[in-house]
Amino acid sequence: MKFLVDANLPRKFTWFNTADFSFAHDWGDAFPDKAIWDYALENELIILTRDSDYFHWIIQAKVSPKIVYFKLQQQGRKELEAYFALHWKQICKLIKTHRMVIATIDTLDVF
Repeated sequence: MKFLVDANLPRKFTWFNTADFSFAHDWGDAFPDKAIWDYALENELIILTRDSDYFHWIIQAKVSPKIVYFKLQQQGRKELEAYFALHWKQICKLIKTHRMVIATIDTLDVF
């Protein structure tokens, strides 16, 4: 699996430190969400984001990239690291068979 990390998640993050992750940051700060969507769809990348726009788009889209929407309160890096340690394997398992995983503090919902 290959991932595209949206600008609202940290670039320098232990979990994203492999060749399986590319970053919207690399395209500049003003890169629009729709362009990220289109690029991920074209290149079969899974978008990792905190942006609710993707949630609304996927509900309406007939064709979409896969998305992991982190619906989490603003957390520091330490809390985010702990969250990933607990949930990343399950998130990866779920996104293989679903269009979207909605990750909250207490649940992992799928769409």
